[in-house]
Amino acid sequence: MRPIRSVSVLMPTWQGMEFLDRVLNALASQRLDIPWDFRVIDSGSTDGTWEFLGERAASFPVPFERERIHQVEFDHGDTRNLLAARSRGDLLVFLTQDAIPVGTDWLAKLVRNFDDDAVGAAYCRNLPRPDADLLTRVFSEEDPGYTAGRRETRLPDAATYAAMNAHERRVFYNFNDVASAIRRELWERHPFPRTNFGEDVLMARALLEAGFTVVYDDEAVVEHSHDYDAEECFARGKIDGAFNAEWLDRVCVGSRSDALVLTGRQLERDRAALEAAGLTKADVERELKRVRAQREATFLGLWEGGHEKRRKPTTTIREGTKLSVLYVVHGFPPDTWAGTEIYTYNLAKEMARRGHRVTVLARVPADDRDLPDFHVEDTEFQGLRVLRMTHRLAHANLRESYAQPKAEAAFRTILAREAPDLVHFQHLIHTSAGLVQVAKRAGLATVITCHDYWAICARVQLIRPDGEICPENMGSGCYLCVKERGMGLIPRMKRLDRAARPLIAALSKGLRKGVELTGADAGRWEGFDDMLDRQNYVVGAYAAADLRISPSRFLRQKLVDTAGFEPRSFLFSDNGMRTDHVQALEKRPDPEGRVRFGFVGSLVWYKGGETMIRAMRELAGERVVLNVYGGFDPSSDPHHAELERLAEGAPVVFKGRFDNARLSDVYAEIDVLVVPSIWYENSPITIHEAYLTETPVLASNLGGMAEFVRDGVDGLLFEVGDPVDLAAKMLRFVREPGLAAELSRDFMPIKTIEQNGEETEFRYRALCCINRDTAPRGPRRFCDYAGIHAVERHGPVEPQGADMLLLRPGGAAVEYDISGAGGGKRRIELGVLALGAEPGVEMGGRVLVDGAEVGRLELFRPQGDDCLKRYVITTDVAEEALRLRVETALEAGGPEAFLRIQHVRVDEVTA
Repeated sequence: MRPIRSVSVLMPTWQGMEFLDRVLNALASQRLDIPWDFRVIDSGSTDGTWEFLGERAASFPVPFERERIHQVEFDHGDTRNLLAARSRGDLLVFLTQDAIPVGTDWLAKLVRNFDDDAVGAAYCRNLPRPDADLLTRVFSEEDPGYTAGRRETRLPDAATYAAMNAHERRVFYNFNDVASAIRRELWERHPFPRTNFGEDVLMARALLEAGFTVVYDDEAVVEHSHDYDAEECFARGKIDGAFNAEWLDRVCVGSRSDALVLTGRQLERDRAALEAAGLTKADVERELKRVRAQREATFLGLWEGGHEKRRKPTTTIREGTKLSVLYVVHGFPPDTWAGTEIYTYNLAKEMARRGHRVTVLARVPADDRDLPDFHVEDTEFQGLRVLRMTHRLAHANLRESYAQPKAEAAFRTILAREAPDLVHFQHLIHTSAGLVQVAKRAGLATVITCHDYWAICARVQLIRPDGEICPENMGSGCYLCVKERGMGLIPRMKRLDRAARPLIAALSKGLRKGVELTGADAGRWEGFDDMLDRQNYVVGAYAAADLRISPSRFLRQKLVDTAGFEPRSFLFSDNGMRTDHVQALEKRPDPEGRVRFGFVGSLVWYKGGETMIRAMRELAGERVVLNVYGGFDPSSDPHHAELERLAEGAPVVFKGRFDNARLSDVYAEIDVLVVPSIWYENSPITIHEAYLTETPVLASNLGGMAEFVRDGVDGLLFEVGDPVDLAAKMLRFVREPGLAAELSRDFMPIKTIEQNGEETEFRYRALCCINRDTAPRGPRRFCDYAGIHAVERHGPVEPQGADMLLLRPGGAAVEYDISGAGGGKRRIELGVLALGAEPGVEMGGRVLVDGAEVGRLELFRPQGDDCLKRYVITTDVAEEALRLRVETALEAGGPEAFLRIQHVRVDEVTA
């Protein structure tokens, strides 16, 4: 263990003014002979806590940092992890906002426990407050976190530990992070699990099972207690009961009658405690009525919470801190540079900078090499390893647009070779939603970032081609939207879902009243079943991931409300940005004294360009100009041509594209950014760029835009799609010359990619600590290729059908990439198809690995019907093996046959 040379005291706060002054005074008085610092994360307090912290930080005797998050971001485990990630101390000391350290040596006493390398964590003794209610003092007497006497807890021998029942284990894991400390190097290997209760107990379990000691130090004392009433006792008991059931598989109270029996038993002890406190008989009887109410409420809460059916897996401290991470995304530079791709690139670079092994899997379109679909090429881009999987998106049916078995087979092969610890899906479009389950079945940690609404909308943005916004998935109506017909019927289809589905499903199968349809009628509803299946399939894939992340609260809530995602495992966390290329330059005044509005981005129809330009027409004659930055080609883009027509005579200038290195210069000539999108958006990057350059924003009052622009604080909101309202808001900047400056005083802080990397890292590590299902899953499949996926072809070789290769006599051979598939005994399977219509064609050949023959394919002919023969070769494959070669030659230099290769598979051979 590293010696403790520095300490970080970490505190989550929310509405903490009652005790915060006393807590900070006690902290400020601490005497410690090694450096320490203090860090607070506040979860949106409105009682003055945030402001008070700012006042105290200026005069605090040690470095004092504060950070603010939204209340929806708070989680007992995750927020403590965020505090730890932002800090640098060798020892992490966690303290709640209402725990008052006793004495100036409290911190020193806690720290000294770690002179022993075997100690992983320590926690303090709690004492009731001097003014605590009598019952609070009585109840605390039997609480192990309040009792006198030092305890050092260690894991017993394996047999003893295995024999412990659930109750004994819960007592054994006791730990309380009201006031506690954990070694940073152990936290890095096992961050707190994400949970709304009991994160301290789960940490203690992992530390103890890893062989570390957990200390209860009764000399390091904090003043901490709560005077709960019966209602609060019930609520806390219910939370505690659910935690025990879900995380520890422990039912605290088996039935309602058990709760009443336990209440009666406890009352006997409580009576004795009250009498020992010197109360009169009348006072004892009076207090017992309150005791009964609180005890009964607690036990009933434990009973009700114990109904929780979910069971969470255990966690284990990892051996090290470095991870292997695979990012999956639908496009990647240099092929595409949209927001999701840029964020994926930036995050991947940051995680690589932090020392992790990073690989990106990206879908790419076909290029002039005409590679087969689902061919995977190993490439490099600016220091990142990028696996590029070709997919032409030539879907055979609507289902293949979201569930593509061939993409899943290729992904299965990649996972077997790469063996990542975690897969982070940045998008599933253009690959297959089924990739998540492939990763889950491989026992891997999984994360999905929701950059848009594809989970519930096949069109991605919850906006129809006719410009109408959908509040949610529209059920059967989605089929009309995808087919771009009958738009006005979509809401009715949604309302009539249950009645309409069976009828249209029958029509989609080409039937009406049992009669087969023909012609146009037969195809009118083709794919309807696929569209109906999409919602359950795609939502199910997203739900299967360990963690979902949304860069906006709006998107998160929309998906939670309409798709039923579990809120606790759906995190709001804004995307981090590279900020090194952006700075707030002094605004250069317009030579003509105009207010310069600006638009930056893609001029696609749903970005609201028409609204913006119509608003400028309303302002003709005013001292204003709108500069539009972004690709503009009216000669080939009908929407651009329409915008050009609308802009005639209006103060609008189309500036075209600009080099991203000039971003700061561009914003220096924008007084107010306009974001007029008519779809929900998510976390618009242009709003973030505007704040970095100290530019106020005019935005639609919708979705993510309304979330990130605080009306009257850092910008103004206007009615979505309403050019008159937008023009009125624009005019305010002309009539009120100081308005832009007023809206530039309090921009929201922008998360950097480095900060995003800090928090992403601990979330990855926490997920990788989970003990996943270890039930036998069969041997690993390292390669699963369609025949056409050969990386090299020699001699007379030609494609047949969509997936096969035909090798003819005359020196034909093909090679398949098996790098990463070696290292032991392997089962090689070749599927060879012989056609019944070719009875005279013999199939056969031989198989080599890196030039060494490993097996021969005996000759065979079809016997009347098409025949698929599966050749199986079991052989040792060296770890460094690269190529599997299949030849038509039956032996070296010998006679040749034909081979029609359908598939090639390489599997692990287990004992």
